[in-house]
Amino acid sequence: MVSDWSPAEFTERKMSLVMHLAGFIPSAYFSITHLVNGVFWYGLVVLPCALAILVSLFFLFTKPESNHYKTADVWFLLLAIPPVLLALTQPNMHGEFFVPALILACFIHLPLQMAERLVLAVSILAIILGVHHLGVHQGIRFSIGVVASHIFAWGLARVLVKQNNELKELAFKDSLTRCYNRRALFDELLKATQQHKRSGIKASIILLDLDHFKAINDQHGHNVGDQILVWFAHFLQQNTRVNDRVFRYGGEEFLIMLHDADFDTAYQTSEKLVAKISSLLAPNQLSISFSAGIASIKESESIDDWIERADQGLYQAKQAGRKQTWPSQFERVETSSPKQPI
Repeated sequence: MVSDWSPAEFTERKMSLVMHLAGFIPSAYFSITHLVNGVFWYGLVVLPCALAILVSLFFLFTKPESNHYKTADVWFLLLAIPPVLLALTQPNMHGEFFVPALILACFIHLPLQMAERLVLAVSILAIILGVHHLGVHQGIRFSIGVVASHIFAWGLARVLVKQNNELKELAFKDSLTRCYNRRALFDELLKATQQHKRSGIKASIILLDLDHFKAINDQHGHNVGDQILVWFAHFLQQNTRVNDRVFRYGGEEFLIMLHDADFDTAYQTSEKLVAKISSLLAPNQLSISFSAGIASIKESESIDDWIERADQGLYQAKQAGRKQTWPSQFERVETSSPKQPI
């Protein structure tokens, strides 16, 4: 089960487990304590919070291909609001101690825009209840603390979102072409195989290699070569579907991941790209072409084998004279002279 998770998913779930424990322990404790002590109404109000976390943990470990646990997390936070606010109205429950934790948890677990609206409402209600039940002097001090917690958590959430986006950019995108890199490719192919097993959704890949790229570097320099790579990446991104993904596989090799696409769709897409690029001029007024191999997903096939089939197709396209997509020349390649190094 855990082996099916990508590194990014494993890290996300590990952090989620820590946050779940931080929410489950007090929820279970207060629910059990109040039920045992005869305060049934409050114990029953807190009980759904603990149950929501248990449901989230169930999905977290038994449904690795889904994000249902995140939905349960949202329900936990929504269910935690009433007991925290009710505790403000009751003597000796000290609900004021839990308002800052609730505010911080909302900003960490919920999408930022949703958290901003929800926490604003919670903060206003908490301040009103706090001033009314704690008295003016203590209520003012409590209100200042709520406002400070709100501002701090809001600022922290915005910084975390910004840093998270930057880290994803560094971790999953190629620094030169701004295409997704091989680490991101693993995550995408893993999701595609899981979708195929679960729902039978087709997926195909196109492995492309720029023809005679070494000669371009040798004749025009590596700076021009880098410009060609950036230009080619932009060309692929502009001429593929919105839900397709372009990856830099290595060097002058790129890979296009086509979601919900069979073998014929991938082949037609590749041939259209071959035809279109032949009518364009790359930087330095150079004419560029590429060769491509395609492979559609197969049942019970590993990701490495899937890519290997596309790589074999790419090799055949090179052997057949370049500037084409295999298997258009497969029969001729099979009966031609022995393979030569490319």
